[in-house]
Amino acid sequence: MRSLRRRTFEKKQKATRFFNAWFFSKMKRKKVLFGMALFGSISAVYVFNEYKYLEPHLRGKLIEVSGDISKAAGLIVQEVIVEGRSKTRKSALLKALQVSEGDNILTINMTEMKDRVNKLPWVKFARIERHFPNKISLTLVERTPMARWQINRMLKLIDDHGDVIPVVDLASFSNLPIIIGKNAPKIAGQILRTLSNEPHLFRRVKSLTLVSDRRWDVQLDNKINVHLPEKNPGKAWTHLATVEQGHNIFGDQVQGIDMRLENQLIIKIEKNKSSPGKVRGRNT
Repeated sequence: MRSLRRRTFEKKQKATRFFNAWFFSKMKRKKVLFGMALFGSISAVYVFNEYKYLEPHLRGKLIEVSGDISKAAGLIVQEVIVEGRSKTRKSALLKALQVSEGDNILTINMTEMKDRVNKLPWVKFARIERHFPNKISLTLVERTPMARWQINRMLKLIDDHGDVIPVVDLASFSNLPIIIGKNAPKIAGQILRTLSNEPHLFRRVKSLTLVSDRRWDVQLDNKINVHLPEKNPGKAWTHLATVEQGHNIFGDQVQGIDMRLENQLIIKIEKNKSSPGKVRGRNT
């Protein structure tokens, strides 16, 4: 009885060893075939790139061979993964990518694809990678709109580096302040960051005009003009915010506020009002 059980156990072990040997050898064969297919496809692409000035029919043959090898190895595009897209239109992005499901993943010119994507209006830069055997990943970093630039009686959208974003419809950006001045875009970032340190006052900013490339005049939503000093505009702006919160100085009769003189805040009053023409106050 024990002898019979032992023989049965040995037969099972032998069958298991035979199956494992067959299964793993089959996997090895697949890996070898895949490796050969991959090597052949890469070689075909390399030859195609090195000899791209060959006769058209020879190039066509190379492309055909490369495509057949890549298809056999599963090296075809099955998925394109996009991250970071917010303002870039999907249709424009697909047109720039110029890739379709089933394309040979090895013959795609990644440099040209990246150049096309980087030319899209909202794209700051793009990173494109191949993930073998069948995926392409695209990561976008889009530009951040900062302000609208008034130049030659036209408005242009600019990003946080002062570069123009070539978009036509600015209707959805009406909340952004307008900056005025030929060289305003390149230096507006710093003053806008300074003004944003006082959020309740910054929300009322409608436009900023660069004066003589040295200082800024700020117009508020009630059309009051604030003349900021050339030096320490942030300090003056903070003082204005403090005074306004404590004394509500933005009345209907106020025409402008001059802060160009150090440690002084001068409120200009409309002449046809009963109040005096100017009210001077020292910063404390």
